[in-house]
Amino acid sequence: MNNHFVVLSQKMAGHLMMRGFVLKGIGENHRYPGRNVFFFKNTPELQEAIAEFNLTNGGN
Repeated sequence: MNNHFVVLSQKMAGHLMMRGFVLKGIGENHRYPGRNVFFFKNTPELQEAIAEFNLTNGGN
C-alpha cells in the first residue's frame, strides 16, 4: 500500500480512529500470527497525532 502508514498497536489504531483518521485497511501481522496491522493514509496530521499519542501514553 503506497503512501500508507502501518500501525501495529490496536490501541493506537483505535485512538487514531477516535481522532477522525480513516482506517484504510487491516492486514495480517506476519511477524506475530493472530495479530493485525492497521493502515492509515500517511499525512503530517497523522504523524502529529501519533507523536502526541506516544507522549501521552509512553509509546504503548
